[in-house]
Amino acid sequence: MLRSSLVLAASLFAAGAVHAQGAPSGQEPGGVMVAESVGQQFARDRLLEMARTLGAAERFSVSLNVAYDVVQDNGQKIEFGEIRELEVQRPDKVRIAESAGDGSQDLILFDGKSITVLDGATSVFAQAPQPGDIDASVRYFVRDLQMRMPLAPLLLTDFAGELQRRVRSIDYVGLTDILGKPAHHIAARTAQADFQVWIADGEQPTPLRIVMTYPASEGHPQFRADFSKWDLAPSFAADRFEFKPSADARQIIFAVQLVAPPDAAESAEGAVTEGVKP
Repeated sequence: MLRSSLVLAASLFAAGAVHAQGAPSGQEPGGVMVAESVGQQFARDRLLEMARTLGAAERFSVSLNVAYDVVQDNGQKIEFGEIRELEVQRPDKVRIAESAGDGSQDLILFDGKSITVLDGATSVFAQAPQPGDIDASVRYFVRDLQMRMPLAPLLLTDFAGELQRRVRSIDYVGLTDILGKPAHHIAARTAQADFQVWIADGEQPTPLRIVMTYPASEGHPQFRADFSKWDLAPSFAADRFEFKPSADARQIIFAVQLVAPPDAAESAEGAVTEGVKP
C-alpha cells in the first residue's frame, strides 16, 4: 500500500521525543550559549505562551485538518489527509477521533483506567491499563506501546518544558493573517525536524497551523495541520470518554504485549515511572 513505505511520526519533535532529553533553551547541542535577537526572543516568548496556555487548560477541544506526505519507493511524494477531533479533560482523559480520507473511523481513548485504540476499518481494538494521568499515559503510549500519536506534546502539562528542551533555533517571521485571524508566524528547528507554527494573536494564543518538515528523511516529507473550533472550556457529556465497541468489534492485544514477560501488566506503572521498557 502507498502508506506502507513510511510511518511518519508527526509529533512536534519525533515519535520518542516526549521523553528524550535535548539541548536546553538558548543552547546549541554542545552546550554553548547562543545570543538571541529581540525578534528571536519574541518568537520564543510567543511559543512558550502558547504551550503554557494549553498545558494549564483543565479541558480543551479542537478540530484538526491534517495532511501528510508519504514518500514512495520511486521517490514520489503522495499526500494523505484526515480530520481529527481532539478532546482533553485533565487529569487523565483524552479522546482522539480520526476520520481518514478513505472513510475509515479510528479512535484513541484514555478513560482514566484503560488505553484503547480502535481501527475502524476492521472493527478491531486493543486495550492496555492506563498508567496514570495524561502525561504518564502519553509517554507510555508512545514509548512502551510503540504507538503513533500525532502532536503528542500538545497534550502534556509540561508542553512548555518540552519545547524549552527541544528547540535548537527559532525565528520570528512576522504577524500575518491565517484562517481569517491575525497570527504570529514562527519558524524553529529541533534535532529531528524543522517546524513552522502560526499562533493566534490575542488573549487566547492557540496554534492555528503547524507545518513540520523532516530533513533527515528521504524526500523531506511534511506534516501539516490546520486547527479550528478551539474551545478552552468545553462541556463534555458524562460518557464522552467511555469506550462503546460495536457488536462486531473484536479485541486483540498490542504487538509489544506479545513479547512482554508474564508480569508486565503488574509492572507497567513502575516501568513508566522508572523509564524502563517492560
